[in-house]
Amino acid sequence: MNRLNSRHQTDFHLKSTFWLSVTAGSLVLPFAIYHLTHQNSGIGIGAMITTLSLYLVAWSCHKKTYKTVYTFVWLTPFTTLFVAYLTNKLGISGTYWCYSTVLLYYFMMSERQAWISNIVFALVNLPLAWHLLETHEAIRFSVTFLLVCVYSAIFLRVISRQYSELQKLAITDKLTGLYNRTLLQDSLTQAIHQTDRTDTVFTLISMDIDHFKEINDELGHNMGDNVLMQLGAFLKDSFRDSDKVFRTGGEEFLILVSNTDEANSIAIAEKLRRDIENLSLIPDRMVTVSIGVAGLGSAKDWKQWMKACDKNLYEAKNSGRNRVVACSVI
Repeated sequence: MNRLNSRHQTDFHLKSTFWLSVTAGSLVLPFAIYHLTHQNSGIGIGAMITTLSLYLVAWSCHKKTYKTVYTFVWLTPFTTLFVAYLTNKLGISGTYWCYSTVLLYYFMMSERQAWISNIVFALVNLPLAWHLLETHEAIRFSVTFLLVCVYSAIFLRVISRQYSELQKLAITDKLTGLYNRTLLQDSLTQAIHQTDRTDTVFTLISMDIDHFKEINDELGHNMGDNVLMQLGAFLKDSFRDSDKVFRTGGEEFLILVSNTDEANSIAIAEKLRRDIENLSLIPDRMVTVSIGVAGLGSAKDWKQWMKACDKNLYEAKNSGRNRVVACSVI
């Protein structure tokens, strides 16, 4: 999965962790206050530390500085020992906190960290429960606790996979399998920023299928779709993983080429044009493309960069099609 997609996943995790931490902290807070003022001060202090820790996690999520390792390193040992203390003090009612703790682990940490945390938690609290509780109580607790662990792990795995699939669908053109316009602005803006920071060279290649309307009108939309699918597969195979290939319109494509200057991109575009011309996309009929190329130059805005590339594309189409143009200066 590309870096932009990963960033969207990170934003989703930050938001879910924020609300989970706020909710859990707010529910534990009355419990902490009650025990501090009326019951056991040790339980109250532990519950208050838990509440403050959860609010700190929420704050770091809000500031977008949260790292799951913070929760893993601090909350895992603390909550493990605190729940053990609760079980020792309150008996069976202390074990009730085991279930919510398991859920916190799975939703606030990475999957691997959550597994480790739950193993540590179980190794401490299951033997303690068998030591303190009656046998029938220990059996009930062990079975329900392990079921919650298993269900939580399965649920998290399913949710993670579904979210990844939905994220992929959101940024992918259904017909060609290429990127759609969703990530276009972010990709170009990120390229501009990377150029400013590291002097990495990026180039845009804009491509349009010549006389595509005639293909649809004369041969039908199924044939037109077939041409687009074949061309999409060809473009995927023609560029590196570090490049990004977009379908930006009906028969329009855009390629963001990384670590390649404009001169080399022109050569790439020319080879691309010749290769497509020689493809048998339609039996007994040649399909050609017009291509515009634009290096980043002095552009500081993604729209300005795209405008320059589109201008070259229109020039290629207006000057006879089936050619590459890279004459505009940004």
